[in-house]
Amino acid sequence: MREESYGEIKRMHRNLWTGIRAALLATLALGTTALAATPTADSVATDQLKDMTGTLRVVKADFAELGKISREFRVTYRFKRMDVAYKFPNRTRLETKAAGMTGILIFNENTRYYKLPIRTDRKDITGQPGQKQGLLQLGVFSKDFLDADYEAVYQKTDNGRLVFKLNQRGTDNKSHEVVWVNPKNHIIEKRQSFNGDNKLRMETRYLSPQQVRPGIFVPTRIEIYNQNGKLGAVQAFEGVKVNLGVSDALFETK
Repeated sequence: MREESYGEIKRMHRNLWTGIRAALLATLALGTTALAATPTADSVATDQLKDMTGTLRVVKADFAELGKISREFRVTYRFKRMDVAYKFPNRTRLETKAAGMTGILIFNENTRYYKLPIRTDRKDITGQPGQKQGLLQLGVFSKDFLDADYEAVYQKTDNGRLVFKLNQRGTDNKSHEVVWVNPKNHIIEKRQSFNGDNKLRMETRYLSPQQVRPGIFVPTRIEIYNQNGKLGAVQAFEGVKVNLGVSDALFETK
């Protein structure tokens, strides 16, 4: 074979390898860019809210539609006003009065405690985050409940809102939440609750966000829809105050 043929073959091999290497580097670069662009829950969850107080007031309740979610869920909306207190980490107190009686429900990390005039009960709910009430139910996307109770898996971006699936930690319970988060104010604008068979139980919408302190927003209107998309209840979240100091004594479960 002629000398120049060997040279041509070498050039062809060199050009081929150069092309393959460039393609591989381009693919790796694209993969790295895509990975870096995938939002994480930690990047949009807030940790600024250390304590909060406010009042939930029932504006509207359709008990027939609420009953399609569950009989027990419907009972909650018979209490027209409920005082709420939250304190980091993962502590919530709900207090209501009806017919001259006071009812108190406390979640202190993995302890659920309630006190009624005729009964007091304390229960360990470790591995049962779905039984808790906290910032998730109030529409604030917080590192608090993500670190303790839910693993967030990014699904997609929908009209600027980041959609995450929230899987319960420490349990084989397949019930889960899907949340639409506004990354600008850390509000969960929509939350869909699914049972273990992946069937929709209810949808909650958190509306009319209010900035109560610089960089800290809370929704002031909460709408509850059943699995058929029918409006079951509307609550107003009023008199909200944050980071003013809430006593630990409020969350005692003794």
